[in-house]
Amino acid sequence: MIRVISYNIHSGRDLFWRNRLVQMARTLLALDADIICLQEVHENSKYGYQAQYLSEQLSYALAFSPSIALAGGFYGNALLTRLPIKESGSIFLPAKREQRTLLSATLLWQEHEIRVWNTHCSLQAGSRAMQVQQLRSMAADHPETPLLLFGDFNTTNVSFAPFLIDCAREMGKEGVPTLPAFRRRLDYIFASPHWQVLRYTLSPVAWSDHLPVIVELDLRPGRPAAPAK
Repeated sequence: MIRVISYNIHSGRDLFWRNRLVQMARTLLALDADIICLQEVHENSKYGYQAQYLSEQLSYALAFSPSIALAGGFYGNALLTRLPIKESGSIFLPAKREQRTLLSATLLWQEHEIRVWNTHCSLQAGSRAMQVQQLRSMAADHPETPLLLFGDFNTTNVSFAPFLIDCAREMGKEGVPTLPAFRRRLDYIFASPHWQVLRYTLSPVAWSDHLPVIVELDLRPGRPAAPAK
């Protein structure tokens, strides 16, 4: 069984813009996940090197995908994991205004390679539609490797079927908001058909305006996954 988290950390701030990075680190440590994908993360002199801080507090490996240059550093998406990272990189997604990226990584788990994608889609509907279409095409092009897609998709209606399963919908939790102040579900974890979803839950902490999404999965028996090379 593997436990994974998607969490928009809102620049390390809560709904009232109070710094909650220390509390976030404690919560993530207690949740004890194998893979943590974060959105709205700073790595710069103005807001601090948040990805690096969280990586050090959890003693997890770090991959960072810079989306926007800011204050001598960047703002973007981060991956924290206790699993070996074989490779990682950043892919630019189409956007009319604010640049968006996809963090793509290959991890090693139980002698298999698994692919992990982490993104934060645009508020603007036209840009978001282009980003979702690119992600859908990419998922369709990689059917052989177990894939997990994490992110804040900035919409209550997004699907990658039949290529990816919505883990919340699989467990009957699609109506539960991840942005509670606005009663909307914007944060998702999707899984390729290699995966069986065992559990879906949210952590009811108020350190960000979003809640951490927690999913437990296992590879389906009888469905071969590519062995690690």
